[in-house]
Amino acid sequence: MHANPLTLSGTYQIPGNPETDVYLLPVSGGADSTALAILLHEIAPEIDFRMVFTDTGAEEKETIESLDRLEIWLGKKIERIGEKTLFSLIDEYNGFLPSPRDRWCTRELKLVPFRAWIKQFEGRQKWMFVGVRADEADRLAFALPEVETEMPFVDLGVNRAWVYRKLSETIGIPRSYQTRSRSGCTVCPYQRKSEIIGLLQRAPHEFDRGAQCEKLSVIDLHRHAPGVPLWKDTAIAQNWHGFPMPESDDAIEKGSLAKAKGDDLFGARIFVGGEFFFDAMPGQPEFVWAQRLVCFSPTLAGVKKQLDGRYVHLLSTAEVNDMTPDEVRQQVRFAIWYIEMPSEVFDPQKPGPESYTWADGTSYRQIQHVVDWATRALNADYQRQQAASSPHQLTVQYEWAKSAQEAINEADAPLGGVLLSQWYKAKDEEDPPETEEEALKLIPCPMCHI
Repeated sequence: MHANPLTLSGTYQIPGNPETDVYLLPVSGGADSTALAILLHEIAPEIDFRMVFTDTGAEEKETIESLDRLEIWLGKKIERIGEKTLFSLIDEYNGFLPSPRDRWCTRELKLVPFRAWIKQFEGRQKWMFVGVRADEADRLAFALPEVETEMPFVDLGVNRAWVYRKLSETIGIPRSYQTRSRSGCTVCPYQRKSEIIGLLQRAPHEFDRGAQCEKLSVIDLHRHAPGVPLWKDTAIAQNWHGFPMPESDDAIEKGSLAKAKGDDLFGARIFVGGEFFFDAMPGQPEFVWAQRLVCFSPTLAGVKKQLDGRYVHLLSTAEVNDMTPDEVRQQVRFAIWYIEMPSEVFDPQKPGPESYTWADGTSYRQIQHVVDWATRALNADYQRQQAASSPHQLTVQYEWAKSAQEAINEADAPLGGVLLSQWYKAKDEEDPPETEEEALKLIPCPMCHI
């Protein structure tokens, strides 16, 4: 068995009698349950832990890949159960979607098949091990009356940083954690809007499956039509389109914001947040190796709050980006843009009450609409910056500037642009949720860890 190089602050003793008792180890493919499975097999390699995974048929591809790697690492199979899928059940429920307040998916896809599976151990003492960490005071553990629930991480003092270090040193962290804060269905209603944006960027086909489940009014279908990527109606390839960097660290002031809001009554505006990952070779200027639109909000405070949450996530899961927390602090920068697009094509307002969606006040189609058009506006502003530069005619930069101007001239759809921008120094802790709906999304579903 592989040695454990990480220090634990507490001690843990496997309970019961291994000769007669049953040791259940539910694994979700997520970080906590996977790290717990590895740790328990290191602590007690002689015990036959019965690992089980309940498949909803709507899991992230990276979740299944993580389970496969765990099997290889431990040299034993995970029992995979579950017959129905989330999307087939939505059809059975006549299109009724689960939500944080009505989690029928939890019962039908997790609890029912798990209870059926453990019936084979009836009459025997059962111990179940769950990955609730020592730093999760508010998280509930999944429990059943006939099963004793154990939380080894609590006794051992395991926190989130330990879990991700453990995974990075063993089977690796699921790449979905680059934008997700926990495992679960691709369209889980517990996700934040920024995580749905991440799904759109990482796995657009899964995003489309979620979008197809929503029932939108004709009005919302029309006003939230997908945008036109700038690379589709210009000669510049997609990988040559970037985001404009703010020119200073000066914050967007109320006075300048009020002036920008009053400039044009026919444009639609919204705040957009993005991230840049910088690095540099020794003796060379720094460069951007990754950039992404992270979030949007009708208010400046709203986009700042989302970027704070993103920064906390990046710090706690730095290894998934092949970084350390210190490298995240030094190399990741956040930008806020206040963008405008003509209101004839852009309407960022939430769907109307006639539309039926996964989450109250937003729809997948609205999210894609905003992300598409906001990305176009940012790309257009980036090309304008390139075109406005004055490089020497005998340099490659001159050719880039010329191509940028040609792209701006040949674009068919509206370009939009950036009215205001700023670099934003995110906080390394999140403010408490302001609404009950926000609070619900911060509490992981205990059943979704099996």
